[in-house]
Amino acid sequence: MDRPIRWGIVGSGAMAEAFVRDLRHVPRAIAVGVASRSHDRAAEFAKRFGVGKAFTNVEELVSSPEIDVVYVASLNHQHANHALSAIDSGKAVLCEKPFARNADEARVVVDRARRRRVFCMEAMWSRFLPGMVRLRSLVRDGSIGRVRMLSAQIGYPFESDPTGRLWDPEKAGGAMLDLGVYPLSLAIDLMGPIEQASGTCSICETGVDDQAGMVLRHRDGGTSVISASISCSMSNEAIVSGDGGLVRIHEPFFRPVRLTVRSTGPTPLASKRRQRPLLSRWRESIIGSSLMARAGWIRRLTDRSERVVVSPHAGSGYQYQVTEVIRCLDEGRIESQIMPLEDSIATLEAIDLVRCRGKSVAALPG
Repeated sequence: MDRPIRWGIVGSGAMAEAFVRDLRHVPRAIAVGVASRSHDRAAEFAKRFGVGKAFTNVEELVSSPEIDVVYVASLNHQHANHALSAIDSGKAVLCEKPFARNADEARVVVDRARRRRVFCMEAMWSRFLPGMVRLRSLVRDGSIGRVRMLSAQIGYPFESDPTGRLWDPEKAGGAMLDLGVYPLSLAIDLMGPIEQASGTCSICETGVDDQAGMVLRHRDGGTSVISASISCSMSNEAIVSGDGGLVRIHEPFFRPVRLTVRSTGPTPLASKRRQRPLLSRWRESIIGSSLMARAGWIRRLTDRSERVVVSPHAGSGYQYQVTEVIRCLDEGRIESQIMPLEDSIATLEAIDLVRCRGKSVAALPG
């Protein structure tokens, strides 16, 4: 388990650059090769970041015996094909989000990886950040009681460019595939499997969804409300609410450093109200509001304690998912328990619902 894990990188864009920089925080991880749309781009990338070799093409990289894991950071519409090429060569895969263009494509990748017993994981790096690990702990240890709702927004006003990748439907552009994966993945992680989803989106002139909103009902009865936009600014925060408090994930929620935990509790009056007959509660609602205020009910309702939890991370934070991949390889796993492949499929099922139908309410398969 002390052996170096040799990484090959597919792509030479901003994500690949950030990934290579953070790879240096993991002692056993070594970037030994890169392939890009052109050999010149790959060679320039290799020279700039000290990557061992610039491969002529993706096929040459994934078939190289010098590589153990392939990190797929190509354009969105190429993710599935490049992941499949690596899997067919027996290479472990860490594939950037979105995992594929749609759920059907994702199922093909997942099925291939499972049949060939090859490790595969979506690079939903935010799940492995110290702040997200702390958030899961707060949610699951009962700090805010039983979790009932989640709300999350992500939106940045990108300049409209009909020739740009983000605005090109052929290159799997749009708000949901590029940004919406984050709140969806967060909702599935914290709230559990999606049982039903409703959503709407607007389609811009280039044919991609430039903004979208969804309401999700989770299997255990919880609700999530999420939105994404590439045409306007949003809060880029998330709130997880329980019957005993809430956690506010400050901007940007997908790279959490600062959490505000608010603890509350059911008011004594609320407990009594549940025990009284409906008629008594009706009378109280009509004539008793001023009396309740004088009795201190309003004060008790707003009583709360708050604390701030800070969980910094090194670099851009991509190295923590690398550590997870190495851990899984050491243990002989073909999937991560923190970022299982079923979650990647479920995320794309929800996105398909919004993007393909525009406006829909439907039960999701499974």
